[in-house]
Parts: sequence; structure tokens; C-alpha cells
Amino acid sequence: RSQLIQMFNADENEKDEEDDLDDEEVGDDEDEECRWIDHIYDDQCDPAEKPMSVLGVLFGGMKRQSINFVLLSFVAAFMKRAEGWSLIDVLYYWNCTATTIGFGDLSPKTQLGRLLAVFFIPLSVVTLGEVIANCFAYVTSRAAAKAEKDFIRREITLSDLEYLDVNGDGRVDELEFVTFMLLAMQKVDMRMMNDLKHLFHALDAGKDG
Repeated sequence: RSQLIQMFNADENEKDEEDDLDDEEVGDDEDEECRWIDHIYDDQCDPAEKPMSVLGVLFGGMKRQSINFVLLSFVAAFMKRAEGWSLIDVLYYWNCTATTIGFGDLSPKTQLGRLLAVFFIPLSVVTLGEVIANCFAYVTSRAAAKAEKDFIRREITLSDLEYLDVNGDGRVDELEFVTFMLLAMQKVDMRMMNDLKHLFHALDAGKDG
């Protein structure tokens, strides 16, 4: 128990020193993430670009799908001419098609318009789906990164150290700490960790660890 208390006090002192260093450094959120990753993995860290907003990600996704939007515009122009629609009608049909709402009040009537719709409908759905998926992926990844960073930076209490001491030898080794952190951050599950342990023991021919 005394060893655990000494480890706890040492961790507290190191944390205070790191907090003092962090207060002296000034940067944006991405720079903080960069320093955090560099601290964890001891690797070179290139400063990331300025954080994008959701609107920026939306426009970025539309830019990446620009070829599809150009193709859809040409197809929509041909459909407008074939069906005799107005610009409002085309935009309304495009919106209902891409969002898969499909009210059915406006649909191609001519043979050419229906033929063009065969290409227009799936392409518009896939294009809009890619843009929305990029936005959701950005939001969820930012939230997950923040949650992981907050979890790693939280204060470690004496009860945490006692819980981490799986083998009960009065100290927390690197393997116990890494295993706990991976499980807590849901990077792996207990079944996978057990499988890895069994694989290690199977490859350990000398059985000396």
C-alpha cells in the first residue's frame, strides 16, 4: 500500500509539472491534440491545419463530390428540357430524389426523362449520402477524440491504482496500465485481450515470459 501511495504522489507531481508546461504553451485545439499525441507515442508531430467547422466539412464534402454534382446538373438540364419543367420543378425533384423522400407528385412522364432518371436517381442519392456521411464522421470523431483526451488527462486516484493492480503485487506495471486504458477507451474488449494472451503463451516456447 505504501508503494501505491508513493506512485500516486509521484504521478501527482508529474501531473503538476505537465500542467505548468501546458499553461505556458499557447495554441489552438488542434495544437493541443498534436502535443497530446506526441506525448503519448513519443513521435514527431506535424501541426495540423486549423480546425474545420461542420459547415466547412459540408462544403469540403461537396467539393470532393464536385464531379458528381456536375454530372447531375447536366442530367437535370436534359430532364428539364425533356419534361418541360421549370427550374423550381427541377430543384424540387432533385431534392425529393436525393433525400429519398419521393412524394411522387412530380415524376418523369416522357421516355427520355425516365431513361435519364435511371442514372439520375441513384447518383443523386449516393452523392448526398457521401456528403452527409462525411459530416457525421467528422462530428463523431471529434467527440470521440475529446472524450479520449479527457479520459487520459483525468486525475488518477489511489482507488484507481488499487483497481489497476490486477495481480495484487502492490504495483501497477506497464501491461496492467495499458490493458486497462485500452479496455476503458473501448479500443479492445476483454475477449480480444484474452485471445492475445493465449496467442502470446502459445508462441512463448520457453515459457519464460
